[in-house]
This record gives sequence, C-alpha cells and structure tokens, in this order.
Amino acid sequence: MELRIITHSGNVYNAEVETFDAIQINDLLNDNQINTVAFGELILSRIDVKAVIPVVPTLEVLSEV
Repeated sequence: MELRIITHSGNVYNAEVETFDAIQINDLLNDNQINTVAFGELILSRIDVKAVIPVVPTLEVLSEV
C-alpha cells in the first residue's frame, strides 16, 4: 500500500508499506517518548509529520468519442 506523508516543513513524500493501521500511526505520532517514525524505508521526525494519507489507486475511465 502506498502512503502520502505531508510534513510541516512543506515536503510531500510517498512511501510503500505492507500494512496501514491509522490507529497505530496516530499513537506513534502522539507519543512524546518517540523521536522518529518509519514509513516503509522513509524515516521522519515525529513532530514534522503533518498528515498521513493512504493513496487510493484511481481507475482511468475510457470514453468512446
């Protein structure tokens, strides 16, 4: 599954993860004992993460004209 991570510093990253658990990510981002969070191969400062959004693949609609 692909995630899009938006940071407070203005960067946008895409990360590939095996599973997505929004509650677990929320707990990690709100734990003051943690300094960094890993999303697949991407490691970010916990306090810099602004949003974590699962990327939903879109289907291209073919229209006959």
